[in-house]
Amino acid sequence: MNIFDKDFKEILGSQVVSIIGGIIAGIFLASFQNKLILIPGILILIPGFLEMRGNISGSLASRISSGLFLGIIKARNPDKKIINGNVIASFLLAIFVSFCLGLFAFLFGYILLNIYFPKIILIAVIAGIIANIIEIIITLVVTFYLFRKGHDPNNVMGPFLTSTGDISSIIALLIAMVIV
Repeated sequence: MNIFDKDFKEILGSQVVSIIGGIIAGIFLASFQNKLILIPGILILIPGFLEMRGNISGSLASRISSGLFLGIIKARNPDKKIINGNVIASFLLAIFVSFCLGLFAFLFGYILLNIYFPKIILIAVIAGIIANIIEIIITLVVTFYLFRKGHDPNNVMGPFLTSTGDISSIIALLIAMVIV
């Protein structure tokens, strides 16, 4: 009698990856904290920005895996129109939410701290674009890979994308700060 079924093993593995990813993201964040605190409003931006990435990528993975299970999307030869529509929707949502988060961070800094730093909006949008490109690629590749290998992407992708989203978001914020 097998106590641990296939779903349990998939979920446990994804949770372990999520914990390791969270630790890696925390190390990145701690390593660059001296640079991050120089940007007014960045500490307001970071929590929402990190949360956004996993949510948007997770819903994309869920839509793709639902399409795979329902047979709407073929695992070997996916319908480009359906995939492209979902990718474009996820991308536009990420840009819009990044802009809103940047605007909120700017307004918080301006109203409460009396610091005028509108570049925080640009940092948020550029970082959102960079992180979303990375996450969309990871989401599509891993979702299709897991499905082809007989795994249920719904068991794995949520925690996995949350941790990869945290890592890619921190890296994207650092890159955007250098660009701006």
